[in-house]
Amino acid sequence: MQSENIQTPETQEPLPHIQADEVTGRQSGGNSSPSDDLLHTDTTAEKNYETWALPEELKEQEENFTSFKKLAQELELPLEKAEKLMQWQLKQTQNSRQIADAAREQILQTWRSQTQEMLGPAYGREIARALAAVDRFGGEELRLLLQATGLADHPVIVKTFQQIGKQISEDVSVGGSVQKTQDKTFAEALYGNAQ
Repeated sequence: MQSENIQTPETQEPLPHIQADEVTGRQSGGNSSPSDDLLHTDTTAEKNYETWALPEELKEQEENFTSFKKLAQELELPLEKAEKLMQWQLKQTQNSRQIADAAREQILQTWRSQTQEMLGPAYGREIARALAAVDRFGGEELRLLLQATGLADHPVIVKTFQQIGKQISEDVSVGGSVQKTQDKTFAEALYGNAQ
C-alpha cells in the first residue's frame, strides 16, 4: 500500500502574507485602483453634497429632498448619479400626476353628463335651485369644499341640493338666475367659470 502525502502543520507551505491594502484593492504609495472609489468616501463628493440644493420650483418637496440626499450620501453615490436618480423620480412623479389628473377629469366629465341627463330639459332651473340651497345652508365654505373635492359635479350631490332647493323654493326667487345658469353645470355655476 502506498503512503499518501499528508501534510501536517510542520510540512505545509506557509500561505503568502496578504496585507489589508491588497484585500481592499488599494495600493501602497498613494495610487488607487478603480474599486477604491467604492470603498471609501470622497471628501470632494461630501462637499458637493453640502452645496446640492433643491431647485426653487420644488421647495415644497424639501423634506423628501433632504431624506433622499442623506440616503444618497450613505450609499456613497457620486453626486452626478444622485442628481440623475432625483430627476428620474421627479419625471415619474409628474407622469403619475398627469395620469391621475386625466383620470379625475374623466370621472368629473362622466358625473357632469349623468347630472345633465338626470335633470333633463329643466336643467337650468334645477341648477338654480341647487345653488340657492348651497348658498342658504352652506355658503362660501360649502362652495369651496365642493370645488376642492369635485363633488359639485356628482349627480347625487346636485340632486340633493336640487331637492333641498325645491323644498325652500317658496323662499327663494330663481327667476333672474335661471338664464345665467341655463347652459352651465352646477360646478361652473358655483365657481363662476368652467372647470
